[in-house]
Amino acid sequence: MNYREFFRLILLLGCGVLPAVPISAQESSESSTGIDASPSVARRMLVCCGLPGDDRHREQMTAAIESIIGTSQSVLGVSPDQLTVLAGDETMQSALVPLHSETGICTRESLEAALAQAAETLNPDDAFWVVMIGHSHPYGGESQFNVSGRDFNQGDFAKAAAGIECREQVFWLTQPLSGFWIKPLSRPGRIILTATEADLEFTATEMPYALAAVLDGSGEAQSLEDVDGDGSLSLLDLYLATNLEITARFRSIDRLQTEHAQLDDNGDGRGSELQTPYLPVDEEDDDEDEDDDGEEEEETDEGQAEPAEQEAIAKPPLIQSRNLDGFRSRYVLLQAPSK
Repeated sequence: MNYREFFRLILLLGCGVLPAVPISAQESSESSTGIDASPSVARRMLVCCGLPGDDRHREQMTAAIESIIGTSQSVLGVSPDQLTVLAGDETMQSALVPLHSETGICTRESLEAALAQAAETLNPDDAFWVVMIGHSHPYGGESQFNVSGRDFNQGDFAKAAAGIECREQVFWLTQPLSGFWIKPLSRPGRIILTATEADLEFTATEMPYALAAVLDGSGEAQSLEDVDGDGSLSLLDLYLATNLEITARFRSIDRLQTEHAQLDDNGDGRGSELQTPYLPVDEEDDDEDEDDDGEEEEETDEGQAEPAEQEAIAKPPLIQSRNLDGFRSRYVLLQAPSK
């Protein structure tokens, strides 16, 4: 550096101006992204289940929570002493206690108490997850989560969670009508994942069971893997894998998909369907396109139709802007499930 360059640098420093240096998202560290991507972060997690409603849903929800408990430490990095479980009713509680002795009953009061305790004891560098499973019903513009005693809506929950202040905050809401919860719950630095859009998607959701299956490796069509191809295993990969599993389950029974998951992690209060570009093309759509073309398939020398070449689905470019949904989720790292 010559003296002219030296004095130019001193001038820029004195004016508070420095030339911007581009840093790729994959190479960025906590100093550049504001996000600690350490895979060894110790997490705390609250799993709460509302009223199951009937025996079939009780069995399904209990099995999903059992799976989440079983993978909470090995995949999510939550030690047993940092896990709180609130069951939907006493029958479910009795089934879960052998797996996790500190299992209570989910009510409005017990959930508010659990969130208040977390708010009081979390340190700024801690990580805190909330996973909700259950039923909801619409009430005007509200989404009422069904629990024993008084139900509560998205505004009540957002108020109870307002005191949560820590570096990593993940709210995974798998219940129907959960899209309504994004706007009041959203804030900078917080990650919100919902099973549905903020509309009339109020039928029972597949997300809690698909999430559990991806976590424990029992998925019908999808495992937990590096879906976005950035070389790491993250919360974004878990979200994408869960939605690939959900779509496969709906298509396997030729059923119209009645839930469209949303992710908001840029704090703007609007969720994004980041999974859409990763979903496989529906075979029925392909068949219709071929029929519309009206062209005959090429024949081989043997006189048999030559199958069309299958084009691999190109993965979308990596999300590299912190202003876009999905960026923060890329830096919440997970551990690979044990084989």
